[in-house]
Amino acid sequence: MELRGTLKSWNDEKGFGFIVPQAGGSQVFVHVSAMRGERRPRPGDTVLYTMSSEPGERPRASHARLPGLSLDDPAIRQKPRDTARPATRHSASSARTTGRPLHLPLKLTLFALLCLLPAGGVAQLAWHGSFWPAAAYLLLSVLAFLLYGIDKRRALSGGRRTPENTLHLIELLGGWPGALIAQQAFRHKTRKLSYQLFFWLIVLLHQAFWIDWLLLGRRFIPF
Repeated sequence: MELRGTLKSWNDEKGFGFIVPQAGGSQVFVHVSAMRGERRPRPGDTVLYTMSSEPGERPRASHARLPGLSLDDPAIRQKPRDTARPATRHSASSARTTGRPLHLPLKLTLFALLCLLPAGGVAQLAWHGSFWPAAAYLLLSVLAFLLYGIDKRRALSGGRRTPENTLHLIELLGGWPGALIAQQAFRHKTRKLSYQLFFWLIVLLHQAFWIDWLLLGRRFIPF
C-alpha cells in the first residue's frame, strides 16, 4: 500500500532524505536506491512510498516515487556529477579547507590603502614625539584580532560570545586594522550585514579624521 508524504530534506550528494508522512507519525528515511522516476527528488516534493517491513529497523521507505505517471530513469539512482561551475566551487572549497581568504592580493591592496592615511598620521605624530597613537593602533589591533579568534571559537563550540559592542568599541579606539585582518583570517562576522555596516562606518570615521589632520589642516577637529 502506497502512503503519501512530503520530502522534508534531501542530501543529493549522499543520496538520502527524510519523508514527513501526510497521516502523521515519525519521519521516514528514504535512500536514493529506493527512488523511481524521471528525476532525482528535491526538498518539498510530494512523494508516494511503501514502507519496509524489516522488524526492528527505523521507519524506512522500500520504494518511493513522485506522483503521476513517468518512466523510470536508472540514472537518478547514481551519484550526481558535479559539473556546474567546477572552477568556482573548487576555488571556494580550497579556500575553506586551507583557511586562505579568497582574492587575497586584492584584499591586501585594499588593506594597505586603508592603512595609508593612519600610518602617515601616526608617523607624523611620532616624529614630533607622540608615540601613543602608534602604540594604541598596534595594541588595540592585536587585542581585536585575539577577541575575534576567541569569539569564533566560542561560536563553533556554543560558548559565551563576545558582545558586538565590545568589538566595535575596540575597533573605534584604533583596533579596526586587526579586526579587518581577523575577519578574513577567521572568516568571522563577514556575512552579518548590520555588523559590517557599523564596522565600515568606523573605518570611514578614521579615514575622515586623518584626512582632516593631514590634508585639511585640522579644520574640523576641535583639538
